[in-house]
Amino acid sequence: MNATLAIPQKETITKAQSAANQQWGGLFRVSGILLIITAVIWTIVTWAARSLYSTGYPSTPEAYLQLVSQHQLLANMTWILWIIADLLLMAPTVVMYLLLRPFNRTLALIGSLFAMFFNIYDVCTSELNSLTLVQLSQGYASATTEAMKAAYVAAAGYGYYALPIQTVLSFAIGTFGYLLWCVPMFKSMFRRFTAIFGMFWCVVGLIGSLAPLYPSNALINMCQFLCVPAVGLWFVMVGVQLYRYAIRMPTQLDTSEIVS
Repeated sequence: MNATLAIPQKETITKAQSAANQQWGGLFRVSGILLIITAVIWTIVTWAARSLYSTGYPSTPEAYLQLVSQHQLLANMTWILWIIADLLLMAPTVVMYLLLRPFNRTLALIGSLFAMFFNIYDVCTSELNSLTLVQLSQGYASATTEAMKAAYVAAAGYGYYALPIQTVLSFAIGTFGYLLWCVPMFKSMFRRFTAIFGMFWCVVGLIGSLAPLYPSNALINMCQFLCVPAVGLWFVMVGVQLYRYAIRMPTQLDTSEIVS
């Protein structure tokens, strides 16, 4: 009876994969490339953010405006690149659901919902807030009186104090979604090491997401700093395997049809 039950399950997965392959093969290839590009952007952003906050995270809204006003080009580049990276992840997020749903529909769906929410939330909150603070820093730098500077500092207060919790949510939401993907990834076309690597660094990312709340904790801060390039490397691994899978798709479809 066990052998009889196992056959329909395998056929169901094969049919689901074949249908997705036939309909979304081009999207798979594009998404693989987008993941690699995103990883490159994340690496650049990690360096840029570290350079921007090389003297430490400012302790007051005025100190934040003073710091950013001295590095406006670097700050603008950092947050704009983050927005581009978030937008590039839209298509791969859909593709990961299509690929992983035959192996665990629930985790594939919930993981993709969290990942997609991260893509949208990060752009609409922390990144736009950061760019707004950059604009305020420009006004602060050009202010000619103390009263004008005080007005810019007051305007920046809400954004400055909201930024840490926004950053916590961004890191936690995204890495939690990716962590859920790693479970069905064990049974999918992705290599087992890829799933283990992603799972480990997503857990590190969840720990690192607390860095804005505990800025003096060296371990948590190190987790936050390392998780971005590490998850970026995971994106490269996933992207390369996804692209290869899409390229070999016709052969795989023919083989599955003969086996059936």
